[in-house]
Amino acid sequence: MGTEHDPLVALRQSIKSKSKITYTTASGSPCPTLLASTSLIINSLPFPKNTRTRFRRGAGGATDFYTLDAVYVAWLLRDAPGAEYMKQAREHGLAVGFVSVTERKHVVDWLEGKVQESDRIAPLACAYRCFLLW
Repeated sequence: MGTEHDPLVALRQSIKSKSKITYTTASGSPCPTLLASTSLIINSLPFPKNTRTRFRRGAGGATDFYTLDAVYVAWLLRDAPGAEYMKQAREHGLAVGFVSVTERKHVVDWLEGKVQESDRIAPLACAYRCFLLW
């Protein structure tokens, strides 16, 4: 898997370049909300919103990773107070699996490029092999 097809890298590049991220349905039609969508269009590439990223959950094990929509919602709601963030994360369809309030800043800082490296991100070279374990 090249970096251009890695959803986490694509999301970070899109955020850093301020490119618009849109949503589509299963048929590929534009969709107005993340909740009703099945995919995120990032840098013109479609990624299923429930794609597991290489970003490990803080309390999780070696194979417990956030989904793309969870990481995206953490960034989307980066300025929301904790309680509001949790409420809106549920409204975006993340009843479970959302980035915790305590981990959100770390995720957002990496996405925005304020932090270059993170020990919570599995190496790109192992991404395919690691995901086969799920």
